[in-house]
Amino acid sequence: MNRVHSLLVSVIVPVYNVEKYIDACLDSIRQQSHPNLEILVVEDCSTDRSLKALQPHLLDERIRLIQHEQNGGLSAARNTGIEVASGDYIMFVDSDDVVDRQLVEACINSAILSGADLVTYGFATFDDGKSTSDGQFAAADLARQAVVLGDEYFQLQNFAWLKFIHARVLRSMDIQFPVGLYYEDWPFHWHLGLVTTSKIQLNAKLYHYRQRGTSITGSTGRKLLDIFTVQELVMELVVDQGSKLLHGILEGKIRDSHWSVLTRIDDNLLGIALDKAQSADKIMRANGVVSAPRNWRRYVISSIVRLPRSISLMVLRILRMMLRKAVAARRKSLTTTTCS
Repeated sequence: MNRVHSLLVSVIVPVYNVEKYIDACLDSIRQQSHPNLEILVVEDCSTDRSLKALQPHLLDERIRLIQHEQNGGLSAARNTGIEVASGDYIMFVDSDDVVDRQLVEACINSAILSGADLVTYGFATFDDGKSTSDGQFAAADLARQAVVLGDEYFQLQNFAWLKFIHARVLRSMDIQFPVGLYYEDWPFHWHLGLVTTSKIQLNAKLYHYRQRGTSITGSTGRKLLDIFTVQELVMELVVDQGSKLLHGILEGKIRDSHWSVLTRIDDNLLGIALDKAQSADKIMRANGVVSAPRNWRRYVISSIVRLPRSISLMVLRILRMMLRKAVAARRKSLTTTTCS
């Protein structure tokens, strides 16, 4: 067994109410071209038949089932996986997604060739109910073509499942996910980026993200409010360790999320969301996390948030009404075009 094949990779798979998807997910991991895997399935007290669906996969000796005594959420499940992982490298796969057969081999080859502690890669989306197929990738070629990342890492998507990490980084820096919050990938992404000096990116969509109707990314409810809390955690990290350039990158991401939250959150939660956005704006300005807006949405939302609350709320309601009318008109136009 050569050096690459001898390296153990811990794949952490949190499981909660995914009986429809767990077979496809675990099959895609078990079929990896790099065989030396430790597949840590953290079962977080599912209320459906997920646990039963897992049983056939346990015949694979590489799979280890860890069961929580009570539901702790995605962050807690991932943290459990990190705590028990014994691999040289650690990665995450959500239990309703699937991965390309070459993913682990491409990442480990790239990490060895470059000496990087963190490897990132691209993803493709697919609709629930549809299947995916592996891309025509050669792991060795992807490793040779990997791009070294600097501060542009922080422009990437926050998702934890787009990261292949040397285990010593997580252990030595005690990097974990904040428990009890949605959008937990935000602080994990930034903390990891700040403490790793060697990062590379693979130019291939090696991860397949399933778009489900119940996904948090489509939420309009109270879950959206958690984004303000996790952003405060990130601001603390960046203010302590980041450069002015990172301040600007972070501000842009926060403004984008403010636009997303304030234009689509449920009407009864708009006032609460506005209060949190105005508080975040004050914190950013107090800590110098400010820069000139680079697009009209960031300019508009930052301008609205800085108005007196009563005026800001009124302007937001007008903006939301205009956006809904625009969406309705676009749908009507598409329907008319299709019918004709």
